[in-house]
Amino acid sequence: MNKKSWLDYLYYKVGNQQYDFRVNGLKKKDEVVISTKWKKYSEVCFPIDIGEDWKIEYVNNREILPCEVVIDLEEEGSIEEIIKKLTEDNLTFYVFKTGSRGFHIHIWFKEVLTNDEKLRIVKRYGGDEQKANQGTTIALEYAPHWKTGKIKEPYPLENGN
Repeated sequence: MNKKSWLDYLYYKVGNQQYDFRVNGLKKKDEVVISTKWKKYSEVCFPIDIGEDWKIEYVNNREILPCEVVIDLEEEGSIEEIIKKLTEDNLTFYVFKTGSRGFHIHIWFKEVLTNDEKLRIVKRYGGDEQKANQGTTIALEYAPHWKTGKIKEPYPLENGN
């Protein structure tokens, strides 16, 4: 999957065109973080035609959707245990290797969750509690991570999620 296809998937399939989430680009140059302006998905992606993915080449960061919980894990050691727990809880989830030492587990719901609801879920699975707040951002899937330059790729799961 490429970046544009993933952004479209989030907007149309996950968010059902209800959440015009923000995207931007980050890069690190000489230990200084440089950021583009934040723009809504519709501002960036609606003008793109087939074969014009180059227009979003800089995009590598996105806002977490209001119906999404991201479990941000910094250490690889606990990933299999967390996956087992999520499976036992009968949740559909997607796991991405961040390109550094951690993982992002994405869980999407049919309804908007409050910050408190997100926080309870994040705590249950031992993630970074800062990712539970509305408007929080995350490194974009299928894009090079702004710190490492490595692509944030899916982590293969036995259950096929």
